[in-house]
Amino acid sequence: MQITEVDLIYHKQVMIWLVSLTIMVFLIIIIGGLTRLTDSGLSMVDWRPVLGTIPPLNKSQWLKVFNDYQQSPEFIYVNKNMNLEEFKYIFWWEWFHRFFARLIGIVFLVPFIYFYLKKYLNIFFYKRFIVIFILGLLQAFVGWWMVKSGLQNDPYVSSYRLTFHLFNAILIYSFLLWTSIEYYHLKSLSFLDFRSKKSLILISIFLVFLTIISGGFMAGSNAGQSFNTYPLMNGKFIPDDIYLTELGILNLFENTVAINFNHRWIATLTFIYTFSLFTYLIINKFIELNNIIIFFVLFILSLQFLLGVMTLLSNVSIQYASLHQTNSIVLLSILLLAYFKSKKIGV
Repeated sequence: MQITEVDLIYHKQVMIWLVSLTIMVFLIIIIGGLTRLTDSGLSMVDWRPVLGTIPPLNKSQWLKVFNDYQQSPEFIYVNKNMNLEEFKYIFWWEWFHRFFARLIGIVFLVPFIYFYLKKYLNIFFYKRFIVIFILGLLQAFVGWWMVKSGLQNDPYVSSYRLTFHLFNAILIYSFLLWTSIEYYHLKSLSFLDFRSKKSLILISIFLVFLTIISGGFMAGSNAGQSFNTYPLMNGKFIPDDIYLTELGILNLFENTVAINFNHRWIATLTFIYTFSLFTYLIINKFIELNNIIIFFVLFILSLQFLLGVMTLLSNVSIQYASLHQTNSIVLLSILLLAYFKSKKIGV
């Protein structure tokens, strides 16, 4: 990716925009996780893309939204003793989640239009941002689609829809981070490349991605609040009821025993593979990479494993669960940077 001297004048502005967007998407993932952990996601029972940005401003408006919530399955079956003050707590979490998501849309669209009119970006970025914009629109619709699944008869959101919502958010974040790294280094590199040893780092990225997605099913099914021991589950490595005949292949996604088992051992496999790879890189530089990045990967990876175990042992306490999710995104980020650096050195 080549830029002219004139483009360099605007490089800093575009870079600030890209980094701001990336940080905001990072934050919305954490906010979304906290919204889930505080059981706040079903507190707003309608979706108004524009007017929904204005929260209740007086007592009558609060009573109106609380009355709407009282018609929902969650209130009827789960929170029937909830009062208005308790409702406000979960409402503000969900409201802020939606408000921040809308803010990201504005921060994306307004500067993009400005940079487009000023011709600050080349064709490479136009194509990339069209993809990101489409994924962003999809994310908004998927968010409401997810919430709707808990507003019909079942007072819980679909774990499939929740996991897809998380998957799409991670995809958007990864696109933005990779684009930011490329723009900072003024170099566009092919992401999917299995022809060199550097693809071993790419495998780590895919494993972390898979672990995060399996964590989505953990959150969506509340499977983490069972078998709060590690590594054994009810005293066994392979617990009873891990396979229910009536579910078949759906055991992977709907059997909480299998979901818990899969997440902890996918995470363990990811830890062993990535830790072995980056430890070996200290000894044998068959992939050129700065030692600082290698040690940072090892530190974040080890912290992630520890936080995962602590989340299980604590019966998914909000503090450990949120830190576990946050650190997973940090781990994905440093692996993406490590992958870029390894490819850049070889170019």
